[in-house]
Amino acid sequence: MQPFDPRRRIIVMLHGLASSPKAWVNVANELLADEELRCEFQVWQVYYPTNLPVPASHAAIRQVLAAALHHFDPDEETLASDGLVLIGHSMGGMLARLMVSTADQQLWKWAVSDPRIDLDHLGSTRSQLDPLLHFQPFPGAERVIFIATPHRGTVVAGQGLGRWVAGLIRLPLTLLTTLGDAFPARADTTAMAQATILENIPNSIDQLDENDPFVKATSELPISGQVSYHSIIATQHASGPLADSDDGLVPYRSAHLDGAMSEKIIVSGHSAQEAAASIVEIRRILRQDISKHRLTTAGSSPAGRGNCPAD
Repeated sequence: MQPFDPRRRIIVMLHGLASSPKAWVNVANELLADEELRCEFQVWQVYYPTNLPVPASHAAIRQVLAAALHHFDPDEETLASDGLVLIGHSMGGMLARLMVSTADQQLWKWAVSDPRIDLDHLGSTRSQLDPLLHFQPFPGAERVIFIATPHRGTVVAGQGLGRWVAGLIRLPLTLLTTLGDAFPARADTTAMAQATILENIPNSIDQLDENDPFVKATSELPISGQVSYHSIIATQHASGPLADSDDGLVPYRSAHLDGAMSEKIIVSGHSAQEAAASIVEIRRILRQDISKHRLTTAGSSPAGRGNCPAD
């Protein structure tokens, strides 16, 4: 959205299922119209094909983001590499959570026990699943804002419409180019072998189902203690028990996270990132983040720290 600026920290926005960075246009415009936020942050947006299995999208986003940061700041000396903020809507929130979580053997246990995944059939390519199933919190990420995120899945994904959509999803070989270096290079690996890996993993629709074993496994992954996280949760109606509410897709019980620094309930449908109340809450959180970040970095002199950059 902007030329890279080493003097501003980075907000990474992750869109949801069947969406694109266009979903963030209003949010980004509102944030960048705020002088205080514009002086502190620059906005990066990630596009990923949402029909890929969630572990594959996560691995690809990690690789792309790490490569971009290394390209612009190879020595990690600028503000841009200090205090990354992730904002994820819906499935993008699930991906943001994986970005700040630790997976040791938890997801391998899922892969081994899930009858839909035939690990024996993968043969020599089995080791290439490791980047998808074993990871640490992304370096530099310090705050996450989850918006309408189905941490524990949604019942809609398991119903007729979700099953029908899932049946239409295919993984053409051209999509493998989006993974970049997410799979380590091996002399015995071909595009067809990589396609076999992806085809053996349930697709993104499956992995939004509240009964899906992958959802259950990821919901128990520990979030880094160095990360502050916030929830913006939508409900279609202002009245009624909160515990039984939903936004038309994601129930409160799935979007709620214990340990969140804040939880904002807004009246909205599932596209809650576009709601005025959501944007106001994002602004509040980011201003809070600015204050905390300045206190924790007081006395340090990252390259570029100084007055507000000129536009």
